[in-house]
This record gives sequence, structure tokens and C-alpha cells, in this order.
Amino acid sequence: MSTTTNFKRIALVAVAALGLSIVSVVPSNAAVVGAVAVTTVNGAIDVNSAGYARSDSTTAATINLSAFTNAGTIDTILVKFTPGTFPTGSATFDTRSLRIVALDTASATGVVTTLKGNSGTGQTVDVTGTYTHGSDSASVGNGGVGLLTNAGVGTLGGKFGVFLDSAMVKTAGTYTIDYSIQVYGVGNGGSAATGERLDLAKSGTMSIVVTTAGTTTGTVVGAAATSSAVMYGGATFPTGTVIDSTTVTAVNTPSTSTAAAVIRVTQLTAAGLVARESITATSTIGNIGLCGGTIGKSVIIQATSDGVDDVCIYPDGTAGASAVTLKTASVTFANRTVTFYGTTAATITATVLATTIGSSSVNAILAVAKDSLGTNIRSADAVYAYSDAVTIINTGTAPAGTSCGSYSSTYGGYLCPLTGSNNGTANITIRNASTSTLATVSSTAVAIKVNTAAVASVKLEFDKASYAPGEAAWIIVRPLDATGAAVGATTVTNALTTAGITSTVAFGNGSTASETLAAVLSPAVSSKVAAIDGYASATAIAIYRVYMPAAGGTVKIEATGGTGLPSAGRVALSATATVTDNGAAALAAVTALATTVASLKTLITTLTNLVLKIQKKVKA
Repeated sequence: MSTTTNFKRIALVAVAALGLSIVSVVPSNAAVVGAVAVTTVNGAIDVNSAGYARSDSTTAATINLSAFTNAGTIDTILVKFTPGTFPTGSATFDTRSLRIVALDTASATGVVTTLKGNSGTGQTVDVTGTYTHGSDSASVGNGGVGLLTNAGVGTLGGKFGVFLDSAMVKTAGTYTIDYSIQVYGVGNGGSAATGERLDLAKSGTMSIVVTTAGTTTGTVVGAAATSSAVMYGGATFPTGTVIDSTTVTAVNTPSTSTAAAVIRVTQLTAAGLVARESITATSTIGNIGLCGGTIGKSVIIQATSDGVDDVCIYPDGTAGASAVTLKTASVTFANRTVTFYGTTAATITATVLATTIGSSSVNAILAVAKDSLGTNIRSADAVYAYSDAVTIINTGTAPAGTSCGSYSSTYGGYLCPLTGSNNGTANITIRNASTSTLATVSSTAVAIKVNTAAVASVKLEFDKASYAPGEAAWIIVRPLDATGAAVGATTVTNALTTAGITSTVAFGNGSTASETLAAVLSPAVSSKVAAIDGYASATAIAIYRVYMPAAGGTVKIEATGGTGLPSAGRVALSATATVTDNGAAALAAVTALATTVASLKTLITTLTNLVLKIQKKVKA
């Protein structure tokens, strides 16, 4: 097979470890048929003292290939890059350290394709990394293969860059990269399967020189706009979406292994590349440091190669709010607070959530225990409920009490569940131990009534008598026993007829839908907490939020007692409220003012006439 025939078509192939395909070429100066022109330029990179700087096509070593092809053949150029020597003291320099980029993408007459574990016309790369062209093959490692197929006579060329992986810690000195080139051809008039390796192999070495001249250059400086510090309450940073917490609360029990909170610091340059400036971390209470590393009140942390570091805060036995600061030479992150609480209660406050309960368990009391510094204690089983009448509300046989369970961050305290046994009133005291003999702190006793009587009637109410146009309002369904007293939390089955609750006017946007109100037949009633439910009530009720109409006037809601009530309770129910129209109110005010002015005018006239009479008498 002649040399002229072998170079009627030339394609360009570049292979690198790490699975990167070289798929682009550009025209270059025409070369003599049968030869490939190769030009290389060494790369250079400046790093800081941590061994990191920007590493991309701007710091890469480059190789430029060009050749001339005649029509009628398919020829391929295979380029393989291999790590060579590296500076003394550097980490291992292997195929994982290299990255390849196609620097130009134009070609005179060629068409670019790629192969990686796929087959093309006479060329394949199998899973072992063996490249096959016709009857010949060569190992190209686990990289990809890029092919340029020429459609006619022309000059083809490609320029490729090889650079060091950005996350690699680099040592000052020279890193060499060996390259080898092999040409494959297909005989004139033959098929692709008859291709063969041509005796036109070339090889050489490029290099990337690493220096520390760029220690203060902007390429390694972190940027506040792209860097972040995200705090999470817990010993380890979780996977998935994490909401940044500005404050975390944790028990102050000393530990050097279980963190109270962890802050993930991510350093990036303005361009979004990895930055690795050292981190200064301080904590006024507790100890701080790289998770699993050295800790103290103030430490300097050397950032890891990927610029992502988890900083842990550990309790040291001190209670109080710890101010946590994190900063690098270029970025000062927003302060965080970790509040450490003690385990010994100094005060306990009991707030009644339900003044009347029934025979089912209800969170009737909110207990807040604080340490000597006034910080909420959050340890499980920190407070216990004690009843002075266990036949009415049973909290255990004296001297034992019933635990209020775990801390509720939603309510800011412990919800104490109580269950009524018999009708009557019991005084409940909250203490800081499971037995009264062990307890050292207790709350003021609060009275809780038990009423297990059946519901005899319901009332329909608005929470106010008058509203401004569009103002939010609450429709209330209040169950009562035969004496008109409140009952405990329950579901009042068939308290209303199938018509539910209706209104004489349409409520505004955002209201409980009219069809929902019309379906209120068996309301579930319970106590309400304003911060949670939007409305406060210590007795059992059901509530429905509506928005008053924009026009002034009277709003009337109606319902009828259902079959779940005694006959005496199956009556028509209604409630009215007034919407005060702003315009009408203003007109009424003006009218009242006009009436007042008229009265004053009459009074002035009367006084004037009286003065005139007095003057006449004086002259006489």
C-alpha cells in the first residue's frame, strides 16, 4: 500500500485518562503528504502556599497537529497522553491527575465524531480501552477517542491542551507529560476493515512548570458572593437539602467527639473555581475546629483540596450563647450562634392550653424549664406533671409524676398530656424530676377541669362584633353541655344538619370555601394556640377563617343543630357581624361635624343677641 494512498484521508484522535474525549480540530498549515506536523508549547501555573491555583486551558501544555490528505482514504491519528516525571515531594502523579481540552473546533473539510465503547466505520473502542482500526489495534487506556473524518482533499489540524486537575495539590517544580502519536490508514478503494497501522509513529514530551510566584494573585482568592458557610444542628452535616441555621441550641454536656453543630464552609473564587485560603474559626463558648481534628476556642484550619471543610462546635460544659465567627483572608462569613443550655432547671413556668379536658388525652399544659442563665432546657424528660387529685386526672401514684416527654421547638417548651378520669377539677404542678422527693424546682399549680358530659348544644359565633372591609375573621363553633359549660376535646358527630354553615354574603379571597363551610356537619373541637392555630382558646372549639367583604353592611351566618344533639339542641343557629364601610363612616363623621357646627352657630347667635341687650340696658 503506497504512502500517497495511505494519506488520502486523515482523521485526528486524542485520548486521555479519566474518560475525556477529544473531538475537535482546526485547519493548520499544510504538511507534506505522509507526515504529521507537531508543535508543542509547555504550560505554566502559579500556586499559593497551599498548593492550589486556577488550573485550566490557560495554564495547559498544548499540542498542535496538522496534516494534508487526498480524497479516497480514511486515515486516523491517535494521540495518547501519559503522566511522566514530577517534582520531589509531590503527591502521586498518575492518569487521574490529567485533564484534556480541545482548544479549537474548526476544520477545513472534516467531520468530527467520537468513540468511547462504541463502534464507527472500521474503528472501535471496547470496554478494556483497546482501540481497533481495521486489522490493527492499540491500547489507549480508559480514555475516550475522538475521530476526524475527512470528506475530501484538505488540510486538517487540531490543537489540544493538557492541564493538571484543579483539585490536585501541586508542588513547585516540573511535571512532564509524554505523548505518543500513531497513524492508521485504509487502502485506496478498499473497505475500512482492511485498515492498517502506518509506520509514521511520533512521540515526545511536554511539561507544566509550577511556581509559587502567584501567591497573592486574584486567581486563588475566595469571593464572598460565591463562597458560603452553612450551619446545621447536629454532629455531622447531612446529605440532601439543608436549611442554613443562624442559631442552634444544644445541651452543654462536655464532649470532644459529639458536636453540637457543624458548619460546612465552601470556598470558591469569583469565577466559581475552588479556593483554599486558611480558615480562622473562633467560639466564645464551647470548642471549635475541623470535625475530627484539633479543637480549641480559636483555631486556624488549613482548607482541604476541594475547598469544602466541615467545622464542628463542641460543648465544653459552659451554658450560654456562643458567638461563632469564621473568616478567611478574603471572606468574613456571617456570625452564627450556638446556645448551650444546662440540664439543671432553675425555674419552671406552666401555661394552661386547655382549661377543660375530657376522657381523651390532651396537651393541656405548656411547661417551660429554664436554666440559671434563663436558657430553655431542651433535654427529653426534663419535666413531669403531678396531680393533686389522681381520681380526676391521674398522673401516677404518689410520689411519682408523668413525664411531659420531649421538647417542642414549635411551642418553645414541653407539651404535657393529661387525661380526665372523672368530672371535677385537679390542680396540676410541673416538677423537674420523676418523683416529688427528687424534685428541686416546681411551677405554680394550675387548675384543670374535667367534663365528660355529652354535648347538648352548639353556638355559632364570630370572634368580633365588627370588622373593617376585607379584614380576617373567625367563624367559631362552640359545643356546650346541658348546663352551658364547655366540654373537652372531641368530635361532635352530626352537630349540624347537612346544610352545614351558610352565609348571606360571599366572603373574600383566601376564605374557607363556601362548600367547605356547607360540609361542616361533625366539627372536631379542641383548644387553640394563636401562634399555631391563628386563634387562641383554652376551651374546645372549631374555627374557620374567612375574610370579610369589601362593602359595608351586615354579615349573617346560619346553621341548624343536627341529629347528634338532643331535640332541644336541634334549633336554628345564627351569628351576625358588621362590616364598617370606610366611605359611610367618613360621611357619618362629616354629618356629625356639620350638626355640631350648626349647634355652635346657634349658640353664638344667642350669645350675641344677649350681649346687645346688655349694652342697651347699660346705656339707658
